[in-house]
Amino acid sequence: MPVTRRHLLKLITAAATVAALSPKLHARASYPDPPGAGQSVDYDAWVLMGRAIHTVAFYDKPSTSATRLTTRQRDQSFPITGEVHAPFSPHNDLWYETPLGYVHSAWVLPVRVYPPQPFIRNVGEWGFWGEISQVFTEAYEEPDLHSRKVYRFYGGNVFHVVDSLRDEKGIRWYKVYDEFPPTSPSHQWVLAKDVRRIPRSEMSPIRPFVGRKRIEINLDEQRLNCYEGDELVFSTRVSSGLPGATATPTGEMCVILKQPSRHMSNRPYPGGPPPLGDIFDLPGVPWNLFFDMSGTAIHGTYWHNDFGVRRSHGCVNVSQEVARWLYRWSHPIAGCEDDFIQSTARVGTPIVIF
Repeated sequence: MPVTRRHLLKLITAAATVAALSPKLHARASYPDPPGAGQSVDYDAWVLMGRAIHTVAFYDKPSTSATRLTTRQRDQSFPITGEVHAPFSPHNDLWYETPLGYVHSAWVLPVRVYPPQPFIRNVGEWGFWGEISQVFTEAYEEPDLHSRKVYRFYGGNVFHVVDSLRDEKGIRWYKVYDEFPPTSPSHQWVLAKDVRRIPRSEMSPIRPFVGRKRIEINLDEQRLNCYEGDELVFSTRVSSGLPGATATPTGEMCVILKQPSRHMSNRPYPGGPPPLGDIFDLPGVPWNLFFDMSGTAIHGTYWHNDFGVRRSHGCVNVSQEVARWLYRWSHPIAGCEDDFIQSTARVGTPIVIF
């Protein structure tokens, strides 16, 4: 989903200068017991949960003609215990196995759920990159549980943490930056225990000194392939732009800007462009590779899990984990304390879309 041309040009110019679920099935109730004396918590250990993006149905077999067992509503969650492939749609035959039954993957977001994270009192001068480590958490206008809820952040969303605070009740908070122009103030507050600091090892470049890297995207097949020379090293299904005004551009391009996080929205605001297509407002879109000056990008997706068919406003949607891999593998190389890094055709990984 593209950001506006105006916002991207401004950025580049500046650079140049689950409550209804039973406790055992609810991610926010699945925290381990506090460690006893002499015990420790592995804060990087995770369980795989599924979040219902819309209402989803569970069956006793991976088929819509099987017996329906139950349903779950938006943002309710459940453990994912396995994967199976069975007929559903021509582009997506993936089903998840869960304690509730089998559910098709299209409207289920897999989320890595971590234990409550340790509080980082001193975030440093720059701060750090953090990801939401629960199925979801609320973003508040102020560090107060009674203040206005601005957004709901979802597991895998990435944000720049710029400050921390412990309030008079002992509740620990992080302040996260929001660069979307109409946002005032330009930040929200989230519970620190629901934010995991992204380790450097998970942002470090993948095979950075290998030459002749390129990305090819076949729009007819809705498939992205990564090459190192003539060797195919990675392949994944995508969701590109819908036909018409929101179609994904074609041609020979390259990565011109990388951002770990981007607030993507076409909400109208004073002095801004008119919206193109349906209104969307998506904070914390992770692992962005911009490849044209209109703001079109390859990026992680948390509002659907149905790749292999056109769905977007022009960007190339991939899963959040795939987007992270592409971010680390592609050029230019980004550091752990870069809000963004820009590039040219001399450095940026070529992207060919056809």
